[in-house]
Amino acid sequence: MHERDYEHENEGRADIHMHTNLGDGWASPRRVIQIALQRGLQVIAITDHDHVEGAKRVADLLAQQQVPLQMITGVEVSTRQGHLLGLFVQRAPRALRSVEESIEAIKEQGGLVIVPHPFGRLVPSLSRERIEALLARGYQIDGIEVYNPSPANASMREAVVQANKAWGLAQTGGSDAHFWQHIGAAYTSFPGTTSTDLRHAILARTVRAGGQETPPAHLPAGVYVAQCAWSWFVDPPRRTIRAVKARREQ
Repeated sequence: MHERDYEHENEGRADIHMHTNLGDGWASPRRVIQIALQRGLQVIAITDHDHVEGAKRVADLLAQQQVPLQMITGVEVSTRQGHLLGLFVQRAPRALRSVEESIEAIKEQGGLVIVPHPFGRLVPSLSRERIEALLARGYQIDGIEVYNPSPANASMREAVVQANKAWGLAQTGGSDAHFWQHIGAAYTSFPGTTSTDLRHAILARTVRAGGQETPPAHLPAGVYVAQCAWSWFVDPPRRTIRAVKARREQ
């Protein structure tokens, strides 16, 4: 679906927002790798909610293969004010803390902070006012997701782009894929091909959001309903068990 047809040959493509079936997604780690390669991605970030178990499993599988794909350990953090993406982290910040505490927990690990589905109304998202307040108080936000093909922020996309003209944050794209069919449906283009190149490009604000040229695959309504049920009733208890286990190991 997204074969290598880049405008610049030395430009890489990364999907930095996706979920596995160790979280509330339906794609197995092995399937994620397979589809990411088929879609011509050089870098992916696994960003399950509030844990990094899916990322660890993908990393283990990649270590057993010789493929042109690099993975960033990421996490989608559930803060009290909305979701945050932490990239280049080693562990997941504790869920349901303030957004300020969550940003600090990501930064303490040397991670990057990306705001996913900003201004979104269907999932917990940071508002324009919240983002402006954080920036005014000196909290470091590295990027903002200006293209996410899910319904989470479709109606707010233009407002996000306009707001970011004043903020000057790196503009990223991420599929927010919960199904293998949507991996790579949005992406971040960057100079280079490695995860290190991507990190530098986010910090230098030289990334571009892409994916708008190809609508994401449409799946039957029942599939979305089933995934929502999984997200609401199956994944939260697993996250709670992981959190309790992690606290006991500290």
